[in-house]
Amino acid sequence: PQPLMCKVGGNSDPSLPSFLPMLLTLHMDPPSNHPPTPCPTTTHFCSVATRPHIVFALLDDAGWNDFLGSEDMPLASPRMDALAAEGVTLHNYYTQPSCTPSRASLLTGHYPISIGMQHECIQPGSSWGLPLAYSTMPEMLKAGGYHTAMVGKWDVGHFAEDLWPTNRGFDSWLGLTCRGLENYFTYDNGGYHDIHRDTAPERSANGTYSTELFRRESLAVLRNHTAEHPTEPLFLYLAFNAIHDILSVPPDFLSTTTYELITENITFDMRQYAAGAMHIMDAAIGDVVDELKVTGMYNSTVLVVVSDNGGSPGDGGSSWPLRGTKKDYFQGGVRVPGFMHSALLPAGRRGVTYNSLVHVSDWVPTLVEGAAQVAVPDGLDGVNQWDAMVRGVAGGGVGVARNEVLHNIDYIDPNTETYFDPPSQSVAALTAFVDGTLYKLILNDRGNSNAMWFVPSSNAPVFLAGSDAAAGARTNESSFVFDLGNDPFETTNLWANVSYDAVRRSLVARVCDHWTTHMTDSMYAGKVSGPTKAAMVDVYEANGNFITWWNETRPEMVSPLPIAGMGLAGCPFLV
Repeated sequence: PQPLMCKVGGNSDPSLPSFLPMLLTLHMDPPSNHPPTPCPTTTHFCSVATRPHIVFALLDDAGWNDFLGSEDMPLASPRMDALAAEGVTLHNYYTQPSCTPSRASLLTGHYPISIGMQHECIQPGSSWGLPLAYSTMPEMLKAGGYHTAMVGKWDVGHFAEDLWPTNRGFDSWLGLTCRGLENYFTYDNGGYHDIHRDTAPERSANGTYSTELFRRESLAVLRNHTAEHPTEPLFLYLAFNAIHDILSVPPDFLSTTTYELITENITFDMRQYAAGAMHIMDAAIGDVVDELKVTGMYNSTVLVVVSDNGGSPGDGGSSWPLRGTKKDYFQGGVRVPGFMHSALLPAGRRGVTYNSLVHVSDWVPTLVEGAAQVAVPDGLDGVNQWDAMVRGVAGGGVGVARNEVLHNIDYIDPNTETYFDPPSQSVAALTAFVDGTLYKLILNDRGNSNAMWFVPSSNAPVFLAGSDAAAGARTNESSFVFDLGNDPFETTNLWANVSYDAVRRSLVARVCDHWTTHMTDSMYAGKVSGPTKAAMVDVYEANGNFITWWNETRPEMVSPLPIAGMGLAGCPFLV
C-alpha cells in the first residue's frame, strides 16, 4: 500500500503550516513538474554559476527506527520516505553518539578527537566550543562563492561572540545555541530564553512551535536568495531541534485524524509525541523541497537528510532493532538513517542504496570538495564520497571509499570529570574491516543503555532474544567485539572468544594508531560555577534573560585536562 501523507504541494505561504487540520487531505506526492537539466558532467561543476545549491537537513535524536521505514510509526515521515526512494539511501551511515561532537565533526570534516570535541555536549553558558583554528563548512563554501544561511540548533559554542554561527561562516542564522529546549514554544533552555537572529534575541518567536518557525525561516531564505543572490549558489543548513527532548506537539495537531493514524499502534505517550513531531518536521522538509521547485532551484540542488545521533527511548526516540541508544557506541547510538536526494543524480543512481561506510565527517569533503568543487583544508579525517555515491560502488571490503570509522576515544571520566584512573579505562570505539569482514570494537563502555535493546512503541528495555546477554552470559562486560557482517544487531560478544584474538588485537592496534596520530587535548570544561557563573548570569539578565555570550575576549581556549596530565608514554590500551 502507498503511504498516506498530508497535502503540502503548492503551499507556499509561510503563515500556513502544512500540518494544520485544514490541509490534512490525504494524497500521493505529485511528481515534479520540472524535469532535471543535464549537468555539464556527471559529478563536477565548472564555475560558481554551475555549482549546486546545498540544503543539509539535520534531525535531532532521530534513531534508526524513527524515519525511513519505521516499524511502529511508518506513516510519520511520508515526504522523507518518498525523497529517499528517489535518491541515494545511506545504509551504513555513522555519526557521533551525541549532539556537540556530531555537529563539530559535520562542520569541520574531522573526527572529534582531532579537534578537541570528543567529550560530552555543550550546555547553556559552557565555557568551551569548537576552536577557531578549524575551518567550518560554511567558511569553505563562502570562499567558493556561496551564500550561506543557517536555521536551527548550533551546539558548538556560544560563550564568546566569535563562536556564534554568523562569525563561523554563516551570513544569517535563526536558531538556538545548544542542547534541547524545555519548551518548543517558549524556547526555554536552562531557565533562559534561547532563540536568536544572528547575534540578537528573536523575541517575536515566543509562542511559535520551533519546527514551524524553522520551516518559515527556511522558506524565506529560499525566496530571498532567488531575489537577492541570484548569481550565487546557496548553502542552507537546517538543523531542527525535533525530536530532541522535551518533546511537544501543537495542541491543534493532537486532535487531527492524521495524528490518530500515525500513533495508532503506539502505547507510550512520548513515542506518540515523537511520531507527531516527526510528521510535522517531515512536512517542513517537504515544504522546503516544494519551495525549491517554485523558485526554480530544485534542479540544481543537492539535499541531504540525516540524524545527528541515535534515538533516546525514554524521550520518545527509537533505534530498534539496533542495540543501545543515544550516547552509546552500540549501533543504536551511532548508526542512523540518512539519504541524499537530487535531480542532478544520474537516472541509474535514483532509488538506490549505498552500502559503503559513511561517517558524519565525510560531508565536508563530499559536499564541499566533491559536489561544489571547492578546496578543503589538508588533513581532514573525512573522506570524499561524492563520486562513489553518484557513480556507485559495491559496499564492503577493498576498493570502497572508507574501510573504517573511528567512533571516538575519550580519556575523561564522565562520573568524575577528570582523567580515567587508570588511563587504561579510557573509552574507545571503532568499526573496521578486518580480512574483509566488518567488526565493531568497544572498549570500557556499556553506554547509557546498559547494553540493552528498547522495544518500539512501549520503550521497554530488553535483552534481545537469542543474544548472549539474554542467555545470561557476560552481562557485566564492558568491552566488546562484534562481527557486524554476520551479527548486525550485536547479539554476540566475541571479546573473550580466543578464535577472534587476532581480530581484537588488530582493532585495538588501530585505535592506538588514532591515539598516536590524531588525538588532541579535549576542550571540554565543566559547568560554569562560582564568580564566573555570577558574571554570566548578570550578562544574561541584562540581555532580557536571553542566552548570549559572556566572554568579551577572543576565546583562545586551553584544555583544562590536557593529555600530558595523564603521564602516559603512549596509547593507554593494551594491544
